[in-house]
Amino acid sequence: MTVKYHRVIFLLGFILIPGVIWGVQINPDLESRDNYLQRQSNAISIQQQNSKLPQQRDELNDMWQDFLPVASEALENLEQDLNPHLVQKRIDRAAAELNCEIHITPKAAQKGDTAVRFIVTGSGRYTDLVKLVDQLEQGQHFVRFEKLSFIMPSLDSAQASYGAVRLTGSIMIPVLKDSDQAEAE
Repeated sequence: MTVKYHRVIFLLGFILIPGVIWGVQINPDLESRDNYLQRQSNAISIQQQNSKLPQQRDELNDMWQDFLPVASEALENLEQDLNPHLVQKRIDRAAAELNCEIHITPKAAQKGDTAVRFIVTGSGRYTDLVKLVDQLEQGQHFVRFEKLSFIMPSLDSAQASYGAVRLTGSIMIPVLKDSDQAEAE
């Protein structure tokens, strides 16, 4: 049984030609088809998401319209509400710089009161407490002591050697005028 070359060539051609056609033309077309289907799927999902955008925009606009009066009311007196907190923070920082221990507690507001009041207690060396009071009274914090007392340590106590003096007082932080109202007056 002899194999003739023309039969072998025919069989190789019968196998190679479809393999080459598959590799060169059909396989890239299949990859491009898969890419096209993936892009089409992505485009459909983006289109569905975009169709929800007007509804989301309208919902956000409605929520904003509901929130705006509440926010405006809350921000209307922000300066008045925030100033006492900032002053408390500055008092604490100034006391820490002078090695004094200070405790601040809010005092109940009286009807028609135009100032915020706090009770201040603390301890430290006399000279440091005097410097603290001076910084607060003379500084830009608008702090005014309504009552102030220094309690010196008794000579027989353990605090006398340290020089711990007790401070008690009442401070007032006036309500700041709005800059627009101040200009109009």
